[in-house]
Amino acid sequence: MECSPPSQSKSPRPTEPPLLLYGAASVVGLLTLGSLPFLVIPMLRGNALPYMNIPMSKYKTIFDEVLPRHMPRRRAGSPPLRFIDLGHGMGEAVVNAAQRGYVATGVELNPTLYLLSICNVWRHGILWPLEPRVRLVYGNMWRKDMELGRQDVILMFGVQSLMTRLAERLRSEAQHDALVVLYRFKLDLRSRASPTGAALREITGRDGSDEQAEIKILEVTEDGFSVYRIKKK
Repeated sequence: MECSPPSQSKSPRPTEPPLLLYGAASVVGLLTLGSLPFLVIPMLRGNALPYMNIPMSKYKTIFDEVLPRHMPRRRAGSPPLRFIDLGHGMGEAVVNAAQRGYVATGVELNPTLYLLSICNVWRHGILWPLEPRVRLVYGNMWRKDMELGRQDVILMFGVQSLMTRLAERLRSEAQHDALVVLYRFKLDLRSRASPTGAALREITGRDGSDEQAEIKILEVTEDGFSVYRIKKK
């Protein structure tokens, strides 16, 4: 009677990770790398905001509907209106303003967005920095050389935590009858609200006299824009 040798159990071969796992890891890595200039780096810097853009379709609403409702009729030969976007991102608002005859300024702290905005204005045929009506500034929107006192229209897509600080700066620097357009967020006017709902603050004029700065809300559109006017007496 023959005895067969005992069978030897074979250890299972290690399984290789599926290709799907490699693909998912690659996607996550690319998304993380791509988000660095827009989310991570601004948060680490502390004084920059994560990238949030006004949808492209909204710019027509701003320039062709919202602003014409509140801008006074211009006489022929009047100097062009001045526009500034605080945190201009890809520069779309600057492009739209320049195409409509504004002297347009944008300021952006994120270096990646700033470089992309230059490419964007070139793509639209604006030969910056040779074009005198367009100014792209790399830096902090709170810097003093933004000349808010010369701007007819001030646009911003910020965050709610900045609305009180922005209101204070507008009261002290913005010119009489300037329009302020905010997307999605509203100015914090509660701390200095008058009985009529306007925000007042006593400031000292350049000549040493006291003048009163007032921020009046004009409308809140269905598209998410809040429109204000600066009044100085």
